[in-house]
Amino acid sequence: MKKVTAVILAAGKGKRTKTSVPKVLLDLAGRPFISHIISTLLSVKYIDDIIVVLGHKKELVRDQIRREFKNVKFAFQNKQNGTAKAVEASGNLLKGKDNILVICADTPLITAATLNNFIKFFFKDRLDCAIITALFEKRSDLGKVIRDTEGSIEAIKEKVDIKGLPEEEVNSGIYCFRRKMLFDNLGKIKLNKKKKEFFLTDIINIFYRRGARMKGFVVSDNVEILGVNDQKNLSLARKVVNARFIERLMSKGVMFIDPDTTFVSFGVKIGSDSVVYPFTFIEKNVIIGSNCSIGPFAHIRSGSVIEDYTKVGNFTEVNRSRLKKNVRMKHFSYLGDTTVGEGSNIGAGVVVANYDGKRKHKTVIHKKAFIGSDTVIVAPSVIGQGAATGAGSVVTKPVAPKTVVVGVPARVFKKEKRGKR
Repeated sequence: MKKVTAVILAAGKGKRTKTSVPKVLLDLAGRPFISHIISTLLSVKYIDDIIVVLGHKKELVRDQIRREFKNVKFAFQNKQNGTAKAVEASGNLLKGKDNILVICADTPLITAATLNNFIKFFFKDRLDCAIITALFEKRSDLGKVIRDTEGSIEAIKEKVDIKGLPEEEVNSGIYCFRRKMLFDNLGKIKLNKKKKEFFLTDIINIFYRRGARMKGFVVSDNVEILGVNDQKNLSLARKVVNARFIERLMSKGVMFIDPDTTFVSFGVKIGSDSVVYPFTFIEKNVIIGSNCSIGPFAHIRSGSVIEDYTKVGNFTEVNRSRLKKNVRMKHFSYLGDTTVGEGSNIGAGVVVANYDGKRKHKTVIHKKAFIGSDTVIVAPSVIGQGAATGAGSVVTKPVAPKTVVVGVPARVFKKEKRGKR
C-alpha cells in the first residue's frame, strides 16, 4: 500500500481567539484540539508518519503533544510568515518521502473516513495535487476555488482577494501532494502584499500553469472542514464533537434523554442500559458502568468511576471518586476523593469536605453504610461497614462498623435505658 506523510501546520498565533494560550492547545471536549487531529491521523491507514510544524510558543505545544503521543516529529517555523513557509520548514524531515498530506491544525473535525477516501482518491487518479473542497451556499472565511471554463481547478483566491464575489466551492486547507512537485515549486510563491505572508494556496495556480494533474474532492459534510479561528468557531466545534461522542455511546446502548443538553468529554465510557438525563456534565476519562442512572443536573468530574446499578441524581457532583455497585446518591450532594462501598446510601445534602485549604484528603465509606441527610464528612475519614450517620452530623473522626453517630461533632449514639415501672 502506498503511504503518505502527514504535515500538520500548527505554527500560528491564533490572534482571533483572544487568549494567551496557543490556539491549538485550547480545550475541545477534554483535550487540546490538536490532539483530536493527531488521533484522527493515527487512525488513517495510508499515513506512515506525522510531522507537526511549530512556531508560536513551540515548546509549550511540543511538550503537550509529547505527553500524549509518541513518534510524532517536529519541524520549526521561526518566523510566522505564512503557510507556504510552514510547509517549507518541514522539508528536511520529508526527504525520501514520495507523498504528503498537508492539514491545518485548526481543522479538528475532519474524520478518518474522509481522509482515507481522500488519499485513496489521490492515489487512484495519480494526481500531483488533490484538494478537499466543500460547497457552501453562503459566504465563509475560506478561500474560493476558481475553475476554468473546462472545470479544472485554476486557483484558490483567499478572502482578502475576493471581496464582492459569491462563494460556491471553497478550499478546506487540506491537500495531498507529490512531494517533489510541491518542493520544486514552493520557492515560486510570492509574498502577499496585503497580508505580508506566503500563502500555500498560491501553489495551485502555479501547478495549473505547469499543467499539473489536480482535482478537488468534495466533502459530504461541510462541518468537517470547519476552521477554529475564534471563540465562536470553537463553541461550534465543541457542539459537533459532543454530538459525535454521544452518538457513539448511544450506538452501544446508552440512553440520553436529551443529547442537546448533555455534555460528554473525551475518553468517557458508559455501559449499556445506563440512562443519562439532561443538563449533565461528564468530564474526560470518566467510567460509568451498566444500568446506571445519572442526572439530571449532575456533574461527574474527571477521574471518577461509577460502577453498575448505581444512581447519581439531581444537583450532585462526583469528583475523583469511585462509587461501587448499587450506591444511591440521589439529591444535592458532593463527593470528593471518596470511595463509596457497594450498597451504600448517600443522603440528600451530604458533603465530603476533602480540602483543608492546602491539601486534598481521601475518604472511604465502606459497603452498606447509610449517610444521613446534610451530613458533612471532614476528610480524611473512614466510615465503617454498615455504619450510619444521623441527619446534620459533622463527622470528624473515623466511624466504626455498624455504629450510629449523630451530632456536631458526631458522637456514637446511645439509646437511653429506662428503668422498670
